[in-house]
Amino acid sequence: MIAAVTGSEPVTTKHLTIATSASQDTVAPGGRVALNIDIAPKPTMHVYAPGQQNYIPVSVTLVGNAAVKPATTTFPTPEKRVVKELGETQLVYTKPFRIVQNIAIAKSPSPKAGPLTVKGTIKYQACDESICYAPISVPVAWTLTVKPSSGR
Repeated sequence: MIAAVTGSEPVTTKHLTIATSASQDTVAPGGRVALNIDIAPKPTMHVYAPGQQNYIPVSVTLVGNAAVKPATTTFPTPEKRVVKELGETQLVYTKPFRIVQNIAIAKSPSPKAGPLTVKGTIKYQACDESICYAPISVPVAWTLTVKPSSGR
């Protein structure tokens, strides 16, 4: 089992390293936060980018939480990898990259002031030069501090 990633504590799998951070640690109800996922594939490894057909692209899924409203997810522009043997051009990431999952903290019902943990999962399929590995899911988490509501 793979341990959850929290804050800047990176997790290393057979294929890559994942670390998380947030654009800010403290947020008010109604505020927005960018949840960052930094992924570094190991040498010779690649993971598939969104839009790649017939493979499982890297993805982010947040666990449902009434205090958190997921917004846009931003992925970097992928590299194009030509695989002559398959007659394919694949969309991949071979170098370190960042996924940004934007969220808003609910205004109503106003979340309790204090710590708020946002949990999610990073799913990916990694390949090296000769083999594609089974898809894997890695739990991730961010702990934010919710400011007291202004009562307006």
